[in-house]
Amino acid sequence: MSELNLTHSNGNKVKLTTPDTLAANKTFKLPGADGSSGQAIVTDGSGALSFATVASPYSFTQWYMTSDHVIDSGNSSGNENDVIENWAESNAGAYERLGTAPTYSSGQFSLPSTGYWKFTAHMIFYHNGTEVGDTFAFALRKSTDSGSSFNVIGMTGGRVDGQTQPYSKLCWSVSAVTKITNVSTHKIDVFGIAMATTGGARVMGGSQADINNTGGSAMIVEKVANL
Repeated sequence: MSELNLTHSNGNKVKLTTPDTLAANKTFKLPGADGSSGQAIVTDGSGALSFATVASPYSFTQWYMTSDHVIDSGNSSGNENDVIENWAESNAGAYERLGTAPTYSSGQFSLPSTGYWKFTAHMIFYHNGTEVGDTFAFALRKSTDSGSSFNVIGMTGGRVDGQTQPYSKLCWSVSAVTKITNVSTHKIDVFGIAMATTGGARVMGGSQADINNTGGSAMIVEKVANL
């Protein structure tokens, strides 16, 4: 095994050696200049080495519902399943995005890069009509076929008792981590299940920009790891 010894003035050495096994000749071309503080040596896959900043995989965005989402009353039984819409990136004055934000359209989120993504939604639910018992759930769902079909990746649920006064606002939270391998075909949505439209079921929205506003439902979207 060949080795290269770099000897310090005090006689100690730094030793560079070949791999234990090597199937063919290998050439590495060193950078022509020093990099900046904190940079690392990276390869282009063909043996050319250079200094580069290694980006963190983590990214963070915060979302809110711009207005109430009124649960669709198309189901004659009064218990409706509905995609929760009206999302927008946070308008809070001190909010700062980290990394690239997802895009949102017609109830569906598209992610900007592959990797492992975490969604945490805080849903404020209430009835604005009559007192009615309501057993329901919120789900985070994922599509791998551009939104044609969805599967649940996380769910939470509960019940509003029939004695609960209308306009009593209660918060449910649901969180899930999912693997995104195709940014074109993978979509995420928030889905309400079995909500009682007879009681005027709503998911509350509201601005995050004004502390005098009552606020509303919110969601945090994080990329936690690369593939």
